[in-house]
Amino acid sequence: MDKDQATAHATRAAAQAERAAVQAPQRARIEDLVATMEEADELDEASNRVVDLIHAGRLDEAEQAARDLLVRYPEVPDGHDRLGMVYQARGQNREAAECYRRVVDFMRAHPADFDPELQTLFLERIAKLDPPAAAD
Repeated sequence: MDKDQATAHATRAAAQAERAAVQAPQRARIEDLVATMEEADELDEASNRVVDLIHAGRLDEAEQAARDLLVRYPEVPDGHDRLGMVYQARGQNREAAECYRRVVDFMRAHPADFDPELQTLFLERIAKLDPPAAAD
C-alpha cells in the first residue's frame, strides 16, 4: 500500500470511528427506550391481570398479583391501587382506603406525572370508603 492509499485508508477509518462514537449514545438511547416500552407493557399486563382476577372473583390470586406489582414496580402507584381494589372487592373498606391514600401520596409526590382530576377521584373514593368520624 502506497502513502496515498494509507492516508485514504486512515481517513476512512477515522471517519468510521467518529461515526461509531456518535452512533453509540444514540443506540444506547434507543435500547433504553425499547426497554422502557417493554417494561411499560409488562406493567400494563400485570396491572390488568389483577383487575381480571378481581372480576373473576379470584381475590386471593388478585391480592398476590397486586403485591407482586408493589415489589416489581415500586416506582408507580399501580400496586397500591390494585391492592385497594382487592380490599374493596372483599368489603375491607378501611384497608382499601389506606391503599388509595398511598396512591394519593404518590401522586402528590409526583404531581407532574398525574392529572389532578385523578387525584380528586381517589380522594372521593377514600371519603366514601372510610368517611371521617362524625364530631360529637
